[in-house]
Formats: sequence, C-alpha cells, structure tokens
Amino acid sequence: MTHAEFLVYLRQTYAGLFDPSTSEEAWSLFLTANTGWNELIEEYVRRVEVFLAKHGLLSKLYIRQIEEKWGGLRCYLSPTNGYRPSAEVAAALGVIYREIAERSYHTCDVCGGAGRLKSNNGCYLTRCNDHIADRRLAMDCRKIGTEL
Repeated sequence: MTHAEFLVYLRQTYAGLFDPSTSEEAWSLFLTANTGWNELIEEYVRRVEVFLAKHGLLSKLYIRQIEEKWGGLRCYLSPTNGYRPSAEVAAALGVIYREIAERSYHTCDVCGGAGRLKSNNGCYLTRCNDHIADRRLAMDCRKIGTEL
C-alpha cells in the first residue's frame, strides 16, 4: 500500500480519532513515516481508539501527527477545546505510545522487517541490513502516491 493509500485508509477507518476541521494541507503533513512502519502505526491508532472508546473519550482527544524522528516513531495527541486529560488517562496513553515507539527502533521503516537504529551521516534511521545503505529511501511523504 502506498503512503497516500495508507493515509486515506487511516482517515476512513479511524475517522473519529482525527479533528474533522483538519485542512488538506495539514493532512499532507500528518503522516511522515515510511511504509515499513504501517503495521506499528495502525496498531497504535487502533489501541488509542479502543482506549478512548472504552473511557468515553472519543472526540475529546485527537491524533494530530505521526512522524519519524531520530530514527523512531513519534505520535502526538491533542485535546479538544475545554478538555484536559487526567493524569491516569495521560499515563495509559503514554504506555501505548512508548510500547509502539520502542518497537519502531527494532523495525525497518522501509520493509517492516527486523531492523536496528543506525546513524547515516548524522541522519538516524531504523533499517534492516538490506535497506540501510540505500539513501534513496529517505522519507519524502509530500510526494503523494509515491511507493516507498
């Protein structure tokens, strides 16, 4: 599945987790991670949805961005206006995030296979041996529809 197809899939399948007022321009920057992490990303989104639904918090918190940074997966949530998550809610969501983020450091962001964090001229990537040397696979999600 291409990056663009995966983004559409997330938007349709988990629509309640995203701010309906998000502009198309903002959507173009929402997901900046290679497709090898799609399974991790979907697991994160699904687990957040289950947690929020179980606690009656759907539409109280939205997923704002998912990105690769320093070779690992970053996921950002924001509360809606007037809602402040309790310490317990924040801690539980933090556990979900940390579990997924930790696994991203052992998952190739290109193919989804076993990988390891490497520095490539100051650029940190989590890659398998087959993909670590290929700099052409650096993420550029703004090329919508590009198969990565």
